[in-house]
Amino acid sequence: MNEPHQPEPRYSVLAEDLVSRAQRAKEHWRTSGAERLGMPPDALAALVQVQHDNTAGLKRIVERLGQWPGRSTVGPEACQAAVDIAVHSDHNPAFQRTLLGLLQNAVRSGDATSAQLAHLHDRCLVNAGQAQLYGTQHWYRPDGRLEPHPITDPAQLDTRRAGAGLPPYTEQTRHLRERHGPISSLSAPAAVEPAPAPDRRAA
Repeated sequence: MNEPHQPEPRYSVLAEDLVSRAQRAKEHWRTSGAERLGMPPDALAALVQVQHDNTAGLKRIVERLGQWPGRSTVGPEACQAAVDIAVHSDHNPAFQRTLLGLLQNAVRSGDATSAQLAHLHDRCLVNAGQAQLYGTQHWYRPDGRLEPHPITDPAQLDTRRAGAGLPPYTEQTRHLRERHGPISSLSAPAAVEPAPAPDRRAA
């Protein structure tokens, strides 16, 4: 049976821009903890510049649209690309919080998903030094092991995740282990250590 036809986004050029930006950055986003920590300074500087450029590009698109680049304007793939770029825009926390508000509006209008909002919400909380709600944000210890950032009321974590359309946390950790290597449990003492520098974070 044929899949339902997806209509072309209204702003196809903007959609292509967002998708290509996210694709260029994904090589870094998907790098394992040990590899990322061992990268030379010039390689890390180049990746930081890519993210700065991506954030600036997303800012121009948001200003042109006057709203979040949602599914009705740029299509679902580009909407997700915008979320990925926003989540990694740690160098500009004020703009990141502005994007959070725009994404909240998009979710209310059905133009983005609650799961997408949960990722950006958690990232903004972590960047503000607060505990995350949905357990989507992690960081690399010096030994390359992946740690979750502190989480509010861990006992209710999966309930909150289900409400946001996210799978159980154990399923997320399985995917993270496959991509990044070992991950510590939520009860590990390191899970309450201060947040590290942004370049050691993993979505």
